[in-house]
Amino acid sequence: MAPDALEGTIPPLVTPFDEGGGLDLKAFEANLDSYAAEDLQGYLVLGSNGEAATLEEGEKLALVRSARPRVAKRLLLVGTGLESTSATATFTRKVADLGADAVLVLTPHYYRSQMTPEVLERYYRAVADSSPVPVLLYSVPSFTGLIFPAPLAGRLADHPNIVGMKESSGDLALLSRILATVPQRFRVACGSAPVAYPAYCLGARAAVIALACCAPRPAAALYRAVKEGNHARARTLQEAVTPLATAVTSTYGIPGLKAAMTLAGRRGGYPRPPLGPVGRGIEDELRGLLERAEAAVSAR
Repeated sequence: MAPDALEGTIPPLVTPFDEGGGLDLKAFEANLDSYAAEDLQGYLVLGSNGEAATLEEGEKLALVRSARPRVAKRLLLVGTGLESTSATATFTRKVADLGADAVLVLTPHYYRSQMTPEVLERYYRAVADSSPVPVLLYSVPSFTGLIFPAPLAGRLADHPNIVGMKESSGDLALLSRILATVPQRFRVACGSAPVAYPAYCLGARAAVIALACCAPRPAAALYRAVKEGNHARARTLQEAVTPLATAVTSTYGIPGLKAAMTLAGRRGGYPRPPLGPVGRGIEDELRGLLERAEAAVSAR
């Protein structure tokens, strides 16, 4: 992975399942093929929105194996964080062998009260030492209950194989502190679409956001507007996409994201039980939010 590869708009790919909860690889591949025409810089496989926590190892490897030839020259990130250092390191090597360009490593969190900065630093350094590909830190407090300390990011940034971070708290003050502690070569990606515009302004170089799965054009247009210095357009786009971004994350979660993808003409598939699909009324709401987000791309 080149030092400047973490840039722009990156969807955290959903994992489609059939009605019985089985992996639907054909739908996954069809989604990747459809994204090829969009202004995206890469993809994340096995992220939180990919329901990685519900997947068996064989299913995870099948998704990476399927994604690699379809990603072409774009960046392929793969989530590999597990609860033990050895399990994470082993799985990281497996996905590297399948062609991952870099790995996104979630903080271990089951024994949350014991996950001190010192414990997390040992974990990440050990994983990075053994990884054949670059490592990105992954902080998502809504799932882990852990706030990533900014000083820890600064210390880990000195490791030559730890090259960046996805910060998904939505806390701009924390993001700002992290950006102030890491060197310029260390790329930080925003993981919360409702704050993507201010995150870019603070110095985030990419956005790995669920919004890009169901509405890649508006998500990419927001990044491009900032890149081109058109902040008035960027603010307008942010205002238009925030209700949709909130709906497919904190409000309706993965079932909402998958429904929005299907409404947008892609193959969201079913969530894996115990998660279930959203109801008809929610689909109607999502349809309106999608239309508003898409209309903002054409507005001048």
